[in-house]
Amino acid sequence: MKKNLLLVLLGLSTLPALAQGQQPAPQSGPQQQQAASAPGTMMPRGNATITGIVQDAATKQPVEFATIALINPTTGKPIDGAMADDKGRFTISKVGAGKYKLQVSFLGYEQKLVENVTVDADNASVNVGTVAIASDAKKLSEVVITGEKPLVEEKIDRTVYNAEKDITNAGGNAADVLQKVPSLSLDTDGNVQLRGSSNVRVLINNKPSAIMAGSIADALKQIPADQIKSVEVITSPSAKYDAEGTAGIINIITKKDGGLQGVTGSVAMTAGTRGSNGNASLNIRRGKLGVNANFGGNMFYNKGNMTNTILAGNTTSFQSGNTRINGAFMNGQVGFDYDFTPKNSLSGGIRTNGGTFRMENDQDVSSREDGLLIQDFKNEIRNRNQRIGTDYNLDFTHTFKKPGQELALLSLYSVTNTENNIKQDYFNEGEAPYLLKRNTNDGSNKELTFQADYTHPFENKTLLEIGAKSISRDVSSDAVYRDILASQDEQLRNDAFFYEQDVHASYLTYGFMIKKKLNLKLGGRYEYTDISADLQGDQDYALNYDNFIPSVALSYSLQNKHTFKANYTQRIQRPSLFYLNPYVQEQTSNTRVQGNPNLDAELTDLFELGYSTFFNTTSLSVTGYMRQTDNAIETVATIETEEDTNGKPVDVTTLTFDNIAQNKTYGVSLFGNTKPTNNWTIGGSSNIYYVDLQGKYASNSGWMYNINMNSSYTLGKGISAQFNGGFNSRRVQLLGSFASFSYHNIAFKKELFDKKGGISIGLDNPFRESMRMKNDVRVDATDVNPRAYTQAIRINNYNRGVRVTFDYRFGKMDQQRPAKRKKSIRNDDAKQGDGNGVG
Repeated sequence: MKKNLLLVLLGLSTLPALAQGQQPAPQSGPQQQQAASAPGTMMPRGNATITGIVQDAATKQPVEFATIALINPTTGKPIDGAMADDKGRFTISKVGAGKYKLQVSFLGYEQKLVENVTVDADNASVNVGTVAIASDAKKLSEVVITGEKPLVEEKIDRTVYNAEKDITNAGGNAADVLQKVPSLSLDTDGNVQLRGSSNVRVLINNKPSAIMAGSIADALKQIPADQIKSVEVITSPSAKYDAEGTAGIINIITKKDGGLQGVTGSVAMTAGTRGSNGNASLNIRRGKLGVNANFGGNMFYNKGNMTNTILAGNTTSFQSGNTRINGAFMNGQVGFDYDFTPKNSLSGGIRTNGGTFRMENDQDVSSREDGLLIQDFKNEIRNRNQRIGTDYNLDFTHTFKKPGQELALLSLYSVTNTENNIKQDYFNEGEAPYLLKRNTNDGSNKELTFQADYTHPFENKTLLEIGAKSISRDVSSDAVYRDILASQDEQLRNDAFFYEQDVHASYLTYGFMIKKKLNLKLGGRYEYTDISADLQGDQDYALNYDNFIPSVALSYSLQNKHTFKANYTQRIQRPSLFYLNPYVQEQTSNTRVQGNPNLDAELTDLFELGYSTFFNTTSLSVTGYMRQTDNAIETVATIETEEDTNGKPVDVTTLTFDNIAQNKTYGVSLFGNTKPTNNWTIGGSSNIYYVDLQGKYASNSGWMYNINMNSSYTLGKGISAQFNGGFNSRRVQLLGSFASFSYHNIAFKKELFDKKGGISIGLDNPFRESMRMKNDVRVDATDVNPRAYTQAIRINNYNRGVRVTFDYRFGKMDQQRPAKRKKSIRNDDAKQGDGNGVG
């Protein structure tokens, strides 16, 4: 522990030295020499600076990485320049006295010329204020752009899906939103994947959340879609991010107005055949203090049926039954930010999510050996999961005199408590139960995080980022297994599990530009992990290891229309409670799921090569990628023969996890968006990839793809329509395959009350009553599992639905100060669980 604490302190100790604002050496690189020698461009050099902020003219958001050229008004030629940072701010240094022009440009925007920029003295500081640049689409006389954000935006380091612009999301939940995001897909259980990999980290407002500590699939159902502003997908995070999440990071941004003066709020209510919800928000800002709050609740309900056939040797087991699923959840958040001075601010908040998920499954179970019936009974299963998670954060930010120089001190405490209760009644037709199973599992996940980030721009247009972070996790599980026989005899067993994980890290990134077109960002991150576990029955163990994670990112702009980019990074995937918890969850009479507390972390190499362009009202992008994961965590299945309460043999399948595979994925992501007319927008994305899975006991490979299409049309008089649909091909798994499936949604909206409100009708899968899904598993005989078997699961999910949503916004606010971009903690370092599993 002393070694870990020293690492963090050493990282923090470098911040004050950098913050004192060291004086960089005079610029003498190739760019300066070229500017001095070019005929007609000579201008006096000095120590003056020109600063400003570049914003989107329509949305008032900063334009990241815009190019600013300093123009000699006599010759019209550039003599120096700069690039805006991620907040749109720029600084041109070492400018001599005189008159200049500024030319501001960026991919997809019109060039903007700022006239009469006067520098009175060699040491003057000139602030040109905010420079607003308009979308390039305004060049088309036949198209009138009203300043709306596109549904999907491709930025240099991420893809942004503006969920608030998609009316098909009204009344849904976060799972409905994520399945429409380019590069993302959801399986039939709601488990999210990024480019075919489930190894992702999901954040809320750039922060980890206690709600995501267990099952992501269940957590996404708790977040109303009406509270989501946008979703960011970061496929190649820099060294500034935690090294966890081998496929990348998904950041869900919720709605709030942080930079506005006044009072505003909104309410929304939805009633539907598959789910209903309601939520309200309130934002208040008076002078230096801003407060925001929201509260909501949602319910979902569905039904289906399934069959499960297992063939092992000369024994065949068959299960069939109907399933009913419902859940009720609430969520709330209160936050504040206070500006002590223009350069010092404090922000904090509390976010909580909780609720209950219930599943009822009535099964008929039978087994035959050599064609003879050896077992026939009924099993009533009642599964209840309760979960409540709360996040507390407190953050301090100090900005220095130099634009872009900033120090942030961040803290976060998250706690999640879960309770899993499974009841199974075994009985024969018309008889009282002969066996009752009553299993419970109380779990807890606690995280305490401290983080410091420092950003320092140098006068030679380079940027240094440095920081340190410490995460302490405590995970516990207390399980009780009770078997009650018809004779009232009771068998009782307890399992206790405690897992402690500390991660200490420091990072450094350095970004610079070469010849004003090539941007290069280099980074390195060091992480030290200390693990200890306490299992019942003298199975304690301790482990520690360290990793150095490099990252390289390049981007090259050509004619302000074309951007090429390349990225390389490594990622770590540490198993979370879902994979570690040794609690045996009996999902059916002959299927169990159990975690493995001895799992090691995965390590992945990720390569990307991309191209994007913008012309007229059309944007296109294509990205090729390769991902290789060693020591990959995969599902391991074993089948054993046990005796039931009547002394008859039964085959029981246990699913667990182990580091047994090497996964390689090669793929291409495509995205396009166009506006044929002023009222009509069409967009789509596709991910095509080949996966090669090589495990210790099995192997599999094959091509896969998913396609998403969306289209919106404005009919006039405040009426709009939107369509969204997708198709996921057959999914290759290490132990088999999952069949293809599709979805489609249609929505209509009418604006009311002078665009302050509206009513919408959404149709989910209107042209199909139910979705049929197939999952085939094949396990060969090995030394671990001496009996080979095949399993065929068939599920029929009734997912046609209708919902009606009403929303209203009230209040008036004025933009009296630019919205500050809040720093926040991103704990991206734990492999999160799928749905319907342990934890």
